[in-house]
Amino acid sequence: MNRDEMLLRNAVQALQANEPEAEQMAASARRVAGRLGIDIVNESTVDAIASCDDVQRLFGPYRAGTLPPARALLIQAHLRDCSGCRRQFKGGSGTVLDWSAPKPRRVIAWHPQTAAWALASAAALLVASLFVYKAYWQVPPGVRAEVQSIDGTAYRISDKGDHQLSPGEMLGEGETLRTSGGGHAVLRLTDGSTVEVNERSVVAVGAQGHNMTVALENGAVIVQAAKRTSGHLYVKTHDCRVAVTGTVFSVNAGLKGSRVAVLEGSVHVLHAGLDTLTTAGNQFTTNDKLSPEPVQEQIAWSHDRDKYLVLLAQFAALQKQIEQISFPQPRYSSDLLNRVPANTTLYISVPNLGDFLSEANQTFHDQLKKSPALEEWWNSGHANNTADLDAMVAKVHQMSTYLGDEIVIVGSRQAKDSGFAIVADVKQAGLDDLLKQQFPASNSKPGITVLDQNSLAAASASPAGNHSVYAVVREQEAIFSNSVATLALINAQLNAGSSGFAASGFGQQISAAYGRGAGMILAADIHRMKANQATKMHGSTQASEAMAKSGVENVTYLIAEHREVNGQPENRVDLQFSGARQGVVSWLAAPAPIGSLNFVSPNAAIAVAGLSKDPKAIADDLIAMAAANGAQSNGLTEAEEKLQINFRDDIAANLGGDFLLSLDGPVLPTPSWKAVIEVNDSDRLEQALERMTAAIRQQANANAAHSITIEPSDADGQRYYSVHDTVTGNIVAQYTYANGYMIVAPSRALLIQALQTYSTGNSLANSAAFRALLPKDANENYSAVAYQNLSPVLTPLLSQLSGETADAVRELAADARPTVICARGEENRIEAASDSRLFGFDFLTLETLIHSGNKHANASVKE
Repeated sequence: MNRDEMLLRNAVQALQANEPEAEQMAASARRVAGRLGIDIVNESTVDAIASCDDVQRLFGPYRAGTLPPARALLIQAHLRDCSGCRRQFKGGSGTVLDWSAPKPRRVIAWHPQTAAWALASAAALLVASLFVYKAYWQVPPGVRAEVQSIDGTAYRISDKGDHQLSPGEMLGEGETLRTSGGGHAVLRLTDGSTVEVNERSVVAVGAQGHNMTVALENGAVIVQAAKRTSGHLYVKTHDCRVAVTGTVFSVNAGLKGSRVAVLEGSVHVLHAGLDTLTTAGNQFTTNDKLSPEPVQEQIAWSHDRDKYLVLLAQFAALQKQIEQISFPQPRYSSDLLNRVPANTTLYISVPNLGDFLSEANQTFHDQLKKSPALEEWWNSGHANNTADLDAMVAKVHQMSTYLGDEIVIVGSRQAKDSGFAIVADVKQAGLDDLLKQQFPASNSKPGITVLDQNSLAAASASPAGNHSVYAVVREQEAIFSNSVATLALINAQLNAGSSGFAASGFGQQISAAYGRGAGMILAADIHRMKANQATKMHGSTQASEAMAKSGVENVTYLIAEHREVNGQPENRVDLQFSGARQGVVSWLAAPAPIGSLNFVSPNAAIAVAGLSKDPKAIADDLIAMAAANGAQSNGLTEAEEKLQINFRDDIAANLGGDFLLSLDGPVLPTPSWKAVIEVNDSDRLEQALERMTAAIRQQANANAAHSITIEPSDADGQRYYSVHDTVTGNIVAQYTYANGYMIVAPSRALLIQALQTYSTGNSLANSAAFRALLPKDANENYSAVAYQNLSPVLTPLLSQLSGETADAVRELAADARPTVICARGEENRIEAASDSRLFGFDFLTLETLIHSGNKHANASVKE
């Protein structure tokens, strides 16, 4: 050892031996605490932290939040610097999965009698869903596309075998077109769209409701989507879905993934749960390993590629010009709000879009004149509609120039019935002459009957079968309605001046919605609407009492808002009550942290969690409602005597108000459901459950099928409980208690997973992806949260399904995207908000799962 090293070692040893005195340590701690702005406890009562062992001994109170702030700050700093303690902290109590070989046991099966209600409910739901689909959505079988041209060879593939196609032949539902090497085909769909199909491509066309779907199994297509008044044209590949209406784009489905290139307009591409808007000249790929390629290359195989290249440039220019047109800005006040009748019960506000539509149409025509290619494309499929389109836009624009910035739909209470009218400000004279010229009314053709102040009093209702609309054009306002009485009511109010509606309780809620920026507003005075209905309907006294105890009678207002901010939706619903929420509507507790979400992993498919008021109070409400309905309490008393428990005091009193139900894990072979319930006294609750199961076994002497027992066991310091069917030997469910909650699942492995999720903090509640879906507002917490991300769950079902069923699940997996809806229970209101577009997949595809054509496939799965 050289001299420098020896001096360094001696210096270190001297520093280590020179331990500061206790008073110096305390003074230093006080100085640091003062700079950090925290309080410290008496130093003499706190043991020093000298090693990692000292830190690890404090993990328990640190998690529980009982450490003094100064000591908690030391633990946080140590965990950032010490990887060993950080791993130990994340490992929690040390619970590990049991990887030992499982003991053989029989497959869990629900006894038919035990599941009778569940099966009956499921059957009823399926029958109702099938009826609604058959009645309203199913498209009759028939032609879906015509083969316009073929270069090379193309084949029809169906259940009847393969058949070489010729121009002029038709493709029906369930039939597939396949082009050979060097082959090329053009299809015309029944909605007017054309699909150009490249070589070695496999394409099928189907219809559901108002929508048509081009299923591209592999290969490439170029689609010219027709303009639509309803529904969409979808192009689906194995990993994405393209939603369009009236645009031109190409889709290529290959080994690496799919690529969508847009030539004109814009399309919505749904992939991996995200909806991406792709505009003209741009492209979207489903795989990062697919590097960008010029759009020109995507259409190089097309016989019309030269035309498309010119169109591409023209459409891009057109889109940029349309994007320069200003869209109506959010409205932060309304001139009409205080001029509608004071007894208004329905108020709907929408912006005046006349200028925007007119400018967009003019821009389109200007570009059409400058571009022969664009004009040829338009004339080839839309020329017949040009006059109708221009006439419609012209009429809308002409009317809009006479009207203000917003249009309001008003519903008001009247003596005999509710009436509805459209009210708008008038900016200039001449609207009455315009209406008479553009929308003439006659006995044979409905139109708009224009009335003035004098003729309104003498007007009478239109004859039966004539659906004419009446209009009163005033100096400052215009009123439209199909009811003369409603016109007279609103006209009289406008003559009287300010109605004071904006200052009313209902009007103030609408004013607040304007203050947030109005896109569309729907407001309803539920209390007055119910009062109107009450005068027409006479229910039983028992039903009225039950309704009163439910708390629904106290609903006053419903305010719903929708706006688009930077292309993203913001949805808000506010349900208000006349006083503090009572009965059923009061069960939703005030916003607070929902601890049950900490037991759910970020991979969960579904999670519904919420906070309720005291379960004992809920039990009291249920008993009161049952009594109001005329139900006798003898039945409840008899059941409690047989089960040897008191539901209110033994069950409800031992539960908290935090609950969760989730699907968190594989769907097959057994769904990985999980229930989490807050527990106040786990010992008393367990005693009640075991007493109840013992009573059930006693009652089961005459019917052994219902005999169950609870068997406890310990593993790694944790006690688990298994609910056994004593007749079959199957485990019905397993549960455990931890951190103030009861966790229930079908297997112990899922319970251990839930405990580890809680211990490590790697939960859905802490997931950045989940938090990104939460509404943008000033709320830290919510009363209830509903979350779904079905895409990862649906994919494993493909291994168990075949035929159209597998296709339906594949479509669901490609369409699904995560969504969140949050609710808040305030003292006198319930609010719900979401920045998501509800559920990403089309629920109509669910019908395929129960379609008669899938019976064979489903039967093979069961076998």
